[in-house]
Amino acid sequence: MWLDSLILFFSGFLGGILFIIFRDLRNKRFDYVLVFSGAYLFSITIVHILPEVYVQYNEPFRIGGWILAGYLLQMILGSISSGIEHGHIHHHNHGEVENLTPLILLIGLGIHSFLEGTIVAHPVMTAIHNHSGGILIGIVLHKFPAAIALMAVFFYQKQKKVIAILYLIIFCLATPIGLIITTILGESTLLSKNGMVMLYALVSGSFLHISTTIFFESSPHHRLEWKRLIGIVLGATLALVIELYL
Repeated sequence: MWLDSLILFFSGFLGGILFIIFRDLRNKRFDYVLVFSGAYLFSITIVHILPEVYVQYNEPFRIGGWILAGYLLQMILGSISSGIEHGHIHHHNHGEVENLTPLILLIGLGIHSFLEGTIVAHPVMTAIHNHSGGILIGIVLHKFPAAIALMAVFFYQKQKKVIAILYLIIFCLATPIGLIITTILGESTLLSKNGMVMLYALVSGSFLHISTTIFFESSPHHRLEWKRLIGIVLGATLALVIELYL
């Protein structure tokens, strides 16, 4: 738990610090990294998380409802954070980004990040796999560009560097806190097995929204470039290989 918590924290913190050092991180090639991470997150949700939640709970209709709720919840959180968790900052909404209140932004991103951490806890999801390494890698791949996008917002807002780093730390802490709290609740049975499964279904819906949104935003004209296609294939392949052999 503690090692995973450190990995989750530093995956985001490193991305944010690298943006401060190298401001040109967010170039066109960065979109290919986003597509790769989105494909991985989508694939790991399909081949790992969803099979487990359906196996662990004997009412598939209710599980489907929680997945849908997670998808809709992420739509709401994305509207609060202007979609920064997707890793995208569009040129046409820089004015909107500059007017974002840091507190509101951190609330939206914080809830999303907290929920991400809950699914790494994995205390009861052992029917198919006895590990959550593939999920951990997916969140790391997702948090790195999200932290870069967050720091880009603070750059556009002309925030002081010290304040921006403080906000970054708060953002990065949310995911390991989610992991630690969920692990404690699961191991102490304060959160039942069914409750844990429904929580994971909720988060899987959030992952589906984020990953598919990355696909749509990476190709706004609905034209799939071969470089993006390669990124999608590589991301999906990595998820499958990890699930089969990790």
